[in-house]
Amino acid sequence: KLDAYYLKIALLHTHQELKKSFDTCVEVLIQLGETIPATVDREVFVKRAENVLAKLNVMTENDMKTMKSPFHVSLLRFYDRACFTSYFVQLPMMKWLACRMVEISLEHGFSKYSALGLMWFTMILAGDLIYDVHAGYRVGKIALKLLKRFDANNLLPNAYLVYYSFTAVHIEPLQSCADMLKRGFEIGLSIGDTQVALLNGVHYIQKCFLSGTNLSILKKECDYQMRLIETYFQSTTKMYVLALQETISMLITREVLSNSTLLDQSKELEFSQAIIFHNVIQNFWLGRWERCLYYAKRSSAPSDIGQLKSIMIIFYGGLSCFQISRKGASKKSKLPKQAIALLREKGQQSSWNYQSKIYLLEAEISSSLHENDRAIFFYNSAILAARSSKFIHEEGLACEFSALHCLKFGDKKEACILLGQARECYMTWGSQ
Repeated sequence: KLDAYYLKIALLHTHQELKKSFDTCVEVLIQLGETIPATVDREVFVKRAENVLAKLNVMTENDMKTMKSPFHVSLLRFYDRACFTSYFVQLPMMKWLACRMVEISLEHGFSKYSALGLMWFTMILAGDLIYDVHAGYRVGKIALKLLKRFDANNLLPNAYLVYYSFTAVHIEPLQSCADMLKRGFEIGLSIGDTQVALLNGVHYIQKCFLSGTNLSILKKECDYQMRLIETYFQSTTKMYVLALQETISMLITREVLSNSTLLDQSKELEFSQAIIFHNVIQNFWLGRWERCLYYAKRSSAPSDIGQLKSIMIIFYGGLSCFQISRKGASKKSKLPKQAIALLREKGQQSSWNYQSKIYLLEAEISSSLHENDRAIFFYNSAILAARSSKFIHEEGLACEFSALHCLKFGDKKEACILLGQARECYMTWGSQ
């Protein structure tokens, strides 16, 4: 009977009936004796999560005894499915469910589904409620070891999806996270779990995009994944791939598409973070600074520091403010200060992913204050840091903005050299 319920829940999710899928999960958990709250009190939950983390901090892998009860193994299986579905329809509840999964494991022992519970818990640790990224990173590594211990290779796509999309991405190089997400995509396809495979694929493309992978290669990857989505009727991921396709196509041609789909989707999803992210990216790289800022201000980013998309929205929004000012327009915004403060903090966790961005923001601040020598130092540092991290698009951007700064101070010769370097970077990136 439980297997039938689990299949029903998975099918509902596949057919985009996410709310019904989640509600069915909750009904099953209640029938199994669990108490699921209708709402989650933030302060009470934070204390509960901190207590769970404290227990994990004093445990070693050897202390994690194997779960003996088949009932609790099944219980965790449904909790994992509830976490997966609630991410799309009721994110605060996902955090409560993840915490409960770890509590059950601490009390009754650990199974392969406990490893997934730990992975979901890393999202809480890396997010704005606890914000202990290093703890999340460590817990995630323990979860991967547990999966190996239980020989649960079939659950690796689920684990990679959560860990390398939302937690490890703040510490490990973006390119490394992309590689692991691609691995999750490949394993998922090989075992027939197309739903999780394609979600890995979406995040793989996104991380590659933010790493500066050639846009033509990414367009082909989007086309390939769209064919898989149509073949396997995976409508949950379709919108995300469509948005990526549109953004990548725009950046290849540097032209606005006449058949843009983002406007219709943003109405349907009420300015969801994913759609805002793409609107910010598109408008920034097309030089429409005011529109970029418009969308950035509508982001929920400041309260969600665990989301890479949110960080990038603040970064590009902050840069747009300087470009608006450079044109002589006065546009007061808190985004530049938010951006530099957030990126400095993130840079302490991963200089590879964030140092070039910090230097570029510092350069723009110095340029806006007419501090020529200081600005040139930070522009050069941004160029070198982006090159070191292999972020070719950010190297080009730093060269371009440095050239604009040189023009402002009358150094036309250096500006021409820098614009030439920027053009080479953009051509390598695949953008006209």
